[in-house]
Parts: sequence; structure tokens; C-alpha cells
Amino acid sequence: MGLISGLLLFPISGPVYGLQFIVDQLRDRAEAELLDEDRIRADLVNLNVLHDLGEISDEEHTALEDALIERLNMIRTYKERQLDPIANGEMEPDVSETDGADA
Repeated sequence: MGLISGLLLFPISGPVYGLQFIVDQLRDRAEAELLDEDRIRADLVNLNVLHDLGEISDEEHTALEDALIERLNMIRTYKERQLDPIANGEMEPDVSETDGADA
């Protein structure tokens, strides 16, 4: 887009780009909160404190602890998949067959 067309279309494209920026920020913030391992660990500590104080039963403690550990494992699995897209089949490995011999 040229300078003049950019200036002429700014009243239309400006708000669109602004809205896209806001949506991206909200998505990034929500993803960061959903994938926060420290929050899950803090919840596990709080759960153990409540159990030690006798405020929750053994069954409740076990059920909640299992759910939190499962959530923590899901977060770790998701992060591993994000870091290694080739292993997940999302990308083709770069296979260049060079044997060093000229034909």
C-alpha cells in the first residue's frame, strides 16, 4: 500500500488495525493465564494446606489434586507440542540429500 492510499484509507484501516491489536493482546493474555504452571502449583499448595487444616476431606483432596495434576500435565504437553512442530507432523522436516559428490 502506497503512502497516499494509506493516508486515504486510514479512516477505515486504522480502526481495523486497532481492533486487531486489541484482539491479539486479549488472546495473548488469556493464553498466558491458561498456561500458567505457577498458578497450578500454587493451587496445589493451597489444596494441601486446606487438607492439613482439615477443611476438606481426603476424597475431596484426592479428586482436586488429580484434576490439578492433570491440568498441569496438559499444559506441559501443549507447550512441548508448541516447541516441536516437526515431531507433531505440523511441519515437514527439511530433507536435503547432499552427499558431497558432484554429478
